[in-house]
Amino acid sequence: YEIEAFEPYDMKFVKLMVMEGSCEIEKIYIREYAADDVFAAKFESSNPGLDKIFEAGRQTYRQNASDIFMDCPSRERAGWLCDSYFSARVAADLSGHSRIEKNFLENFLLPRSFKHLPEGMLPMCYPADHPDSLFIPNWAMWLFLELEEYHQRTGDENLVSAFETKYEQLLDYFKPFKNEYGLLENLDKWVFIEWSKANAFTQDVNYPTNMLYAEFLSVGDRLFDKNELAQEAEKIRKVIRKQAFDGQFFIDNAVRNENGELEVTENRTEVCQYFAFFFNVASPKSHPELWKILTTDFGPQRENKKLWKEIWPANSFVGNYLRMEILSRYKRSQTIIKEIPEYWLYMAERTGTLWENKSTAASCNHGFASHACHIVYRAALGLYRVNRIDSTVQIRFTKSNLQWCQGSMPVRNDLIKMKWKKEANSIYWTLKTPQGWTYQVENLTELNLIKE
Repeated sequence: YEIEAFEPYDMKFVKLMVMEGSCEIEKIYIREYAADDVFAAKFESSNPGLDKIFEAGRQTYRQNASDIFMDCPSRERAGWLCDSYFSARVAADLSGHSRIEKNFLENFLLPRSFKHLPEGMLPMCYPADHPDSLFIPNWAMWLFLELEEYHQRTGDENLVSAFETKYEQLLDYFKPFKNEYGLLENLDKWVFIEWSKANAFTQDVNYPTNMLYAEFLSVGDRLFDKNELAQEAEKIRKVIRKQAFDGQFFIDNAVRNENGELEVTENRTEVCQYFAFFFNVASPKSHPELWKILTTDFGPQRENKKLWKEIWPANSFVGNYLRMEILSRYKRSQTIIKEIPEYWLYMAERTGTLWENKSTAASCNHGFASHACHIVYRAALGLYRVNRIDSTVQIRFTKSNLQWCQGSMPVRNDLIKMKWKKEANSIYWTLKTPQGWTYQVENLTELNLIKE
């Protein structure tokens, strides 16, 4: 007999049992079902830990990107929004195209309506049935943040234009939830921030959700020329700064008292601070003391050092990844390179993949976590921004303890190749791009740059 089971199994061990009689078993195998176009992407450095994390990210991505972006290749082969925002970046980095992302986004576009969901709301994951009428209002907003980046990656005007009606319907869905301050209040169903204590502070007014809502409005202005939304977004940010900032940290939520007045709580989480900076409610210039705390006291060692114990810690998704994003935005790559192994190396060493949580409590192979590849490319190799529409590369050299680094990134049907090494007081580097591409260089080190 020759038997093959067509099921999405994954496993670490196989136990074979003969219930009666005897038999000989040979040629046990797994036929791999995974993305096959990610191996032209390369990364190597003087830090073996970074290399392991990059490879774990590659494996995590390819096992969760066969036809759409999935959460994990075993229990939950489903395409979730928000997670896809991060996976989509990696798709472009490792495969050089966004075809799977287009498949993923089109699933949310093509149905005229979604059974069991209120008018205007989008599923938290799709294709999927939602007979219990559950949805995550936050995830619907994340779709349009991803759509904007998809447009920047591909220039696909048609898909963006086709989503305008969906955007307007979602915008209308949220209108009844706006309170006297213009903030969303008492949103229905599963208001989700991340797998941490932050999920306990989602009502009545959740400030991280409203930070996201402000960015959702700004995206509507940028994608669909709805200029009035940009003004509304800035008003919301101002209200959040006034209500939620206690002089040291941003507070997670406010609730109605017995007189119907909105009272800010004392609930404060790490991820809320990252939301504030990621969604332009705060900046190092506007909130310098908070920024100093985040960059010097917070991070992967804060709990071990018992610092700011009153601030509930973030989890891997999305808090720790948003931390990497804001550190990158404000040119703190040296901190990123230090923290990357502390966040993810133990995962790469234990399973060869990257996990949903900081612990093994859930999936140990979760698609969004492959975003570590994007972070490593950007912070360590120096491919800070690759514009596939304008054919430009922004190179950023940063201070770090790395002695050398090299890698390649697929773009269309070609490669960007880059390598550098430190010698004495100089960095010797090379860059090869497809014909017609241009580049810009930013040197944040104190070393001379010598292009070979």
